[in-house]
Amino acid sequence: MATFTLTYPKAFKSFTDIPIVNEHNETICMLQKVDRSSTGKILNAVLLVAAQQTLPYRYETRTTSGAPLFQVQSTLLAKGVSHQIRMPDGSSIPIQRKTVQLLESSYAFKMDDLHFRFEKDFTSTAYLYCNDEKIASASPIENELVRTGILFKLFQADDMHFVALLATLYQALFAFTT
Repeated sequence: MATFTLTYPKAFKSFTDIPIVNEHNETICMLQKVDRSSTGKILNAVLLVAAQQTLPYRYETRTTSGAPLFQVQSTLLAKGVSHQIRMPDGSSIPIQRKTVQLLESSYAFKMDDLHFRFEKDFTSTAYLYCNDEKIASASPIENELVRTGILFKLFQADDMHFVALLATLYQALFAFTT
């Protein structure tokens, strides 16, 4: 089993280039909160005034050299599709959201003929399944009720792409969205 961690900066509003490190404290990729476009900022302001809610942020992972890996963004208006994964080549993979319990959600998508499912349990640990086999987990790291980061575990592989996918999904779908 391989473990990786992401530690939030003290000033969370400066959420740029947060490193994801392995057990040897080596950076393997970076997580970023993507700024909203001008249209997105206007729509967010209207939504904030009208409904006292905000639009979700987009999150992406990049290699240590800056090449894009994955980006997860809300689709807002697509029926049955809550989010999508933007791939480095510009293609999109739709993520289907299902309610599995009263307030819990499960997210499913298909990539390279593999069926993935991502869901969180009552302990706030999220699990990534590939073809119904549990392959990874993400759980919050907390210090005196303050979330300070995320711990990622890969159960069978030590692949930077799985960690990057897991980090992007967890931050976009389950972590707080400030």
